[in-house]
Amino acid sequence: MKFDKIVKEGFHEILKPLGFKKKANNFYIQRQEIGQIINIQKSTWYSRDFNKFTINIGLFLPEYWIGLDYHKGKELPIYPTELDCLIRKRIGELRNQDDTWYDVDESTDESNLIVEMHSILKDYILPYLDRTKTKETFIELLDNEIIDLAPLGKLIAYGELKQFDKAKKEYDRFLEEKTNLDFLKTVKEYGQKYGVV
Repeated sequence: MKFDKIVKEGFHEILKPLGFKKKANNFYIQRQEIGQIINIQKSTWYSRDFNKFTINIGLFLPEYWIGLDYHKGKELPIYPTELDCLIRKRIGELRNQDDTWYDVDESTDESNLIVEMHSILKDYILPYLDRTKTKETFIELLDNEIIDLAPLGKLIAYGELKQFDKAKKEYDRFLEEKTNLDFLKTVKEYGQKYGVV
């Protein structure tokens, strides 16, 4: 099948020698203090003759995952998925363009698409991942980039990484926004957890 060939030759053959482990259509590597994930997401609308896919990139901070109350008592995942990541991007966003999907059908020349995937890895994905391998570079990314995050993402990440001044700013910002009461209750619980109330 063309899609499988694209995943194998377009991604696996490049990523495996770099140390990435493959599970389904996910590639994962632990680099210093940060886990990095490349996910090939198939469209939910596909058939044997037609498919489309996009590429998701995730940065996995173990402390953030552990800090989420609903993970209490759970073991850290050995192979986190992109959904487990605080910082997530799609290839279109990484390339400063609209959401990007790649069509695969009977007329697709998969060799051209494989070459394109090699270029995307080399020019966009791997350089992005190379910039964020440590907790310090992860914090810089949180501080300096406009990133679409889970609502309490920064508060929890800063709190878990003992960046209490930054956690306090996040906490105060939520209180000023006067959001709904259930959410504020959760904010206050995390605020107490990190001592920023």
